[in-house]
Amino acid sequence: MKDIDHLVKAIDPTPYAPDQGPGARELRAAIMATSLPRRRLSWLPGVGVLGRWPVLISAVTALAVAVAIGIGLPSGGPATEYANAAVSIKKADDHFSVTITDPAADYRRFEEAFRAVGLNVRVKVIPVAPDEVGTLIGPIVPEGFKWHGSIGVQAVRPCASVFCGKVWMPADFPGWVVLGVGRPARPGEPYTDNDDYAPADEALDGYKVHGKTVAAVRAELRRRGLKVGYRLLWNYREGSFFQQPVTVDRVKDDWIVDGSRDHSSDTVDLYVVPGPGAGPAPDPLKVAAPHWYDDLTN
Repeated sequence: MKDIDHLVKAIDPTPYAPDQGPGARELRAAIMATSLPRRRLSWLPGVGVLGRWPVLISAVTALAVAVAIGIGLPSGGPATEYANAAVSIKKADDHFSVTITDPAADYRRFEEAFRAVGLNVRVKVIPVAPDEVGTLIGPIVPEGFKWHGSIGVQAVRPCASVFCGKVWMPADFPGWVVLGVGRPARPGEPYTDNDDYAPADEALDGYKVHGKTVAAVRAELRRRGLKVGYRLLWNYREGSFFQQPVTVDRVKDDWIVDGSRDHSSDTVDLYVVPGPGAGPAPDPLKVAAPHWYDDLTN
């Protein structure tokens, strides 16, 4: 049993991958091969209870560590619920309940939990605006979702933690998906662009930018000590539109602003309708900015 205690101390208590390596596998084998004494415990003097306490504590400690680090003790399949310091997940009949407690945690802690319940998920922790911290974004299927059923995320209120929500996707989906977890952005760090701009979005308290000229809105932003970014809103097929990030020299003072969004803690992006002299609309595939899920490094 002392060998088990030695193995427990040798294992990193904060794993990030399902495969914990030779040390973890050796610990699991030792735990499963260890049996407790079959004699009934007694509190009567002279039975030697105190002498057996180290044996009992060692076994319980080893088992607790094995469960905490996700070694994967023999079972019939994925866990129905899993929790660590960053997130807890519980499987229901048609969805997974997800509660995020630490949105700034290492992405591997989130992946560890999702994979423990059988989901093939990649997680990217991304900088977001203060009111989106902790939000679960996605799920995204980079290759496109081509399967029966559907996938999605729905926030749940009220929530006693940073974020509570439901994630659903077909249990037999053979591909993998990407989820984003919103973390607090550092001062001046750009917020992740999730392409969800809605016409006439407004970022400035007490000041409506919709319908005003670029020159007028720019002056107001500078008065507030804010920097300015620009995005052209081009009409697309079937009444939709796409946005093109551009530099200030591509925008005329008399063009009309459709809306605005926070770009970072010190910058606001203006969504501008291209006016005279803008030229033809470009190919969306050639001017589109990279998506947050294109690069899965954290």
